[in-house]
Amino acid sequence: MLLELVHVSKVFGSTRALSDVSFDVRPGEVHVLAGGNGAGKSTLIKILSGAITDFQGDLRVGGAAVRFHAPQAAVRAGVATLHQELSLIPGLSVLDNLLLGERRSLVSAWRGGAHVAECRTLLERVGLGIDPRRPVETLGLSERQLVEVARALRRAASVLVLDEPTSSLAEPEAERLFQLIAELRAQGKGVVFISHRLDEIFRVADRITVLRDGQVGFSGPASELDQASLVEKMAGRPLDASNAASSPESAGVTLAVSHLASHPELDDVSFELRTGEIVGVAGLQDSGSSALLRALCGASRHQGELTLEGRRFSPDTPRAALAQGVCHLARDRSESVFPARSITENVTLSSLGRLFPTGLLAIRRERALAARATEPLALVASSLAAPAGVLSGGNQQKVALARCLLAEPKLLLLDDPTRGIDVAAKADVHRLVRAAAARGTSVLVASSDLDELLALSDRIVVLFRGRRCAVLSRDAFDRTRLLALAMGAEAA
Repeated sequence: MLLELVHVSKVFGSTRALSDVSFDVRPGEVHVLAGGNGAGKSTLIKILSGAITDFQGDLRVGGAAVRFHAPQAAVRAGVATLHQELSLIPGLSVLDNLLLGERRSLVSAWRGGAHVAECRTLLERVGLGIDPRRPVETLGLSERQLVEVARALRRAASVLVLDEPTSSLAEPEAERLFQLIAELRAQGKGVVFISHRLDEIFRVADRITVLRDGQVGFSGPASELDQASLVEKMAGRPLDASNAASSPESAGVTLAVSHLASHPELDDVSFELRTGEIVGVAGLQDSGSSALLRALCGASRHQGELTLEGRRFSPDTPRAALAQGVCHLARDRSESVFPARSITENVTLSSLGRLFPTGLLAIRRERALAARATEPLALVASSLAAPAGVLSGGNQQKVALARCLLAEPKLLLLDDPTRGIDVAAKADVHRLVRAAAARGTSVLVASSDLDELLALSDRIVVLFRGRRCAVLSRDAFDRTRLLALAMGAEAA
């Protein structure tokens, strides 16, 4: 065995995160770790990566008992982890981030042309053709994710732990990652792979271990499961198959976008969004989909004309947009969740003006509203009074979604809304979004998951390098054609 956890348990206060969990990684295999948000996956990963050191049970590397006292110890032992929440330092260059923690001077690394060339080759290996000296803060979320992958590969580990590695990647980028995983498997490396996308799980998995409520609910060959049985073992219940897409009857135009431009991301984008309609936005990394949503919520400067319910709409801040009934869920979770504030405060933050117009805050009512908003999303939390920062990434995403839905906006802007959310909760999110649309909310949703767009949308706007290249109605939906258009095929 390359790596083993034997009868591991971990308790945080009154919460038992892991209970008698055994897990191992063999040479030349991909072992998928599956489970819903709050199942214990994050705790297990932190133990493997050396971020959590005080646990019961044994950790073995190559058959020898070890106890990592810091993440650097795990790296030295041959265990490299790519966390779901990116750990790059924005103020440093890509090169500095790739070399961070290594026993060499960063100054010499900056000046050493060999290091620059070496890192450039590594970046190209993951499909990222950028200058290694470029500051990380200038990169998009998907580019940062690929830099994280490159850093994990650079450590030449025998075990690679990949936590939601495709969550911010468009399909061609994800394809390159799957090729790298196949190469690692062929080299005899062990890969721990965590994903909430069922197609990805069954594409790469040799074995699957399912955690539920901190315990192992299943562990065995991937061939023993199909998608339905895996979901049932993860959620403890079958997936609701009735959650099918529907096209609500649309009335007037809620949002009209005319010749929208935001250099360099957007160029002459026009479309309309009708009342009660869900419109998807498809595109690759540099398509401008996130930039479109940021422009619509007042988070970036733009040119062109916007109208909301027939009136000129030109917010200069997200707060101004919210005051006019437009709520935005950012792709980067750190922009949508305030970790030091309580879950209740995070959920009600965008609704305070509507719910408490006199300015007097009724704490009991606020808590009741937060509980009602989070209940359909099966939030895993010890208390709604707990800081949002203690939640897993997926549960933080649920809190951000609950905030947007509680606000009951005229226009809901969702950027990768189910990133990091487990498959059962993903179906719940789709159901809640459709329910909001049925109540008259207009929804514009960008997603790196084409299957999600096809399932959720009434129409899909396709962007390529900042320009609208197609608008597809539901009767014209075709996954192959959608991907081709997003990659720059002839406009339709």
